[in-house]
Amino acid sequence: MRAWARTYTALLIPIAVGAATVSMIGTDTRSIVQAAEPEMKIEVTMKNQGYVVKGHTSPGALTAIVLRNEDTTKHGFSSNLFKHVTVRKEGDAVEVTGHGVKSYHVEPGKTATLYFTKGHSAERETLQYPFWCDIHTHMKGEFLIVETAGEIGGG
Repeated sequence: MRAWARTYTALLIPIAVGAATVSMIGTDTRSIVQAAEPEMKIEVTMKNQGYVVKGHTSPGALTAIVLRNEDTTKHGFSSNLFKHVTVRKEGDAVEVTGHGVKSYHVEPGKTATLYFTKGHSAERETLQYPFWCDIHTHMKGEFLIVETAGEIGGG
């Protein structure tokens, strides 16, 4: 009977350690995902049949574009940038693809957030990315991706 107990104990310890390790790995992964807060934020408010834009981003930074529809009708948010980056959407937007460009439709009174990271360009410069409403062709705007070199604020 003792031989069986030793074998059981010898197997039980590695199994328990393995289960604890797998459990901690799962917890750490969720923590990392939850801790991934955007470094930069661009706020786009849709109102009076137009866009109001605040903020900018930098290459390599995790960026959140917060879309707020304060208008009385549904609006879209489209940009050619979305052809070149992976976008993660949260909130009240519907992703629509047409003519090879993604658009995010936001109903009145709703908010959505788009997360992306734009890589560095070959040139060190500020890039302007136009965006538009695919529903109302007169609605247009742009946001900036500012490339900086050297120390910020240094002499």
